[in-house]
Amino acid sequence: MWNNEQKEIWQDIKNTWNDQPQSEKINIQVSQLLHEFKSKVSQFEKDSINSDLATLKLSWDKTKKNKISQFEKDSINKDINTIMTFIKKILDKFKR
Repeated sequence: MWNNEQKEIWQDIKNTWNDQPQSEKINIQVSQLLHEFKSKVSQFEKDSINSDLATLKLSWDKTKKNKISQFEKDSINKDINTIMTFIKKILDKFKR
């Protein structure tokens, strides 16, 4: 779960992105690409992907979910905080 500081940093990232002059054009282009991609995927491919995801989720629940150590969880949180701090520094430079 994200803490409040991480949520605020992520919101800053979104706000900075949306304040850039080219962001609307890029968002439209990405939306068009996603729409084009989705239109070219067959129902068989969609069903296959969903089936694979369901299998992976089931496998994760059975094997890995309860085997993550507190050390691993703490390490991941530390890494996320380091990345967020770095991103916040970048955002601060954009705001100047």
